[in-house]
Amino acid sequence: MTSRERILCALNLQGEPDCVPFFDAVDREVQDAVMGGKDYDCFDFAQKVGFDAVLADFLPPLIARYEEKDGLNLYVDGLIKEEKDLALLQLPDPEDPALYAPAKEIIRRAHDLGLAVCSRIRLGACPAMLSVGMEDFAYMLYDDRELFETIMETYATWTAKVVSHLNTLGVDFLWACDDLAFKTSTLVSPETFREVFLPKMRIAADAIRLPWIFHSDGNLTPILEDLLTLGMNCLHPIEPGAMDIDYMKETYGKKLCLMGNIDLHYTLTRGTPEETAEEVKQRLRTIAPGGGYIMASANSIPSYVKLENFQAMIDTVRQYRAYPIHI
Repeated sequence: MTSRERILCALNLQGEPDCVPFFDAVDREVQDAVMGGKDYDCFDFAQKVGFDAVLADFLPPLIARYEEKDGLNLYVDGLIKEEKDLALLQLPDPEDPALYAPAKEIIRRAHDLGLAVCSRIRLGACPAMLSVGMEDFAYMLYDDRELFETIMETYATWTAKVVSHLNTLGVDFLWACDDLAFKTSTLVSPETFREVFLPKMRIAADAIRLPWIFHSDGNLTPILEDLLTLGMNCLHPIEPGAMDIDYMKETYGKKLCLMGNIDLHYTLTRGTPEETAEEVKQRLRTIAPGGGYIMASANSIPSYVKLENFQAMIDTVRQYRAYPIHI
């Protein structure tokens, strides 16, 4: 199997591919460390670590204030506080061919190498909340719900128009990133999710004609059944301590691909290479059999991950990923 065939096999629940797909979002600083410099591209990195896909992103800009700290551009607060601030909500023209030109080149090169191409998008929830600011969002939801719904609908509609192009561009699958939960529960009540969030997110989700992954950290259990009505193929990252991946495999494994669950906040950042390797092997033993699993972290690989732990993850996947799983 090619990498592209492998990852699509998992997303479409077509049984066990030749080996477990492996893919993640990795901070550029970590990539530089793995590659030993900056003279490489995304294809070099994917082949070096054994990833089955590369990214060609279409994430909308946040209407927010940033501050630079230690060379990083850090989010501070949203800028849309009242109706007049809607004038700030200017998004790239989704009908401009120039918006898609870089992705076309990535697609061409990736497919020549047998790699899949993933585009990250947002369904509208996360950019709307962050463009307001999380504290002010909580007030706006009750004081001016119509304004928040307008912001979210603007983002969702923009994504739907972008997705209509991605459906035929040659992208292989989408990764919708909209955090909706804390570790303990959801950001809003199930009732508010159904009334406010779900209808707007559906605007973007209904436009998707490709296999797709939905990402949200935290405990999605209170809204999971409603969330699944959006029709995603795969759920990421099944955050440890918030959701039980064994339960998810047993309960949803016949209708939903699972991705991730290698603990970012302890194992990859504070654990040892041996602990990382054991956790990877555990997921391969218990979640990978039967197919429908993509190996990844329980969020992403940020700059503060221990490089030796990420390397242990890479090495362990390379050694044990072939089906049938024998560990």
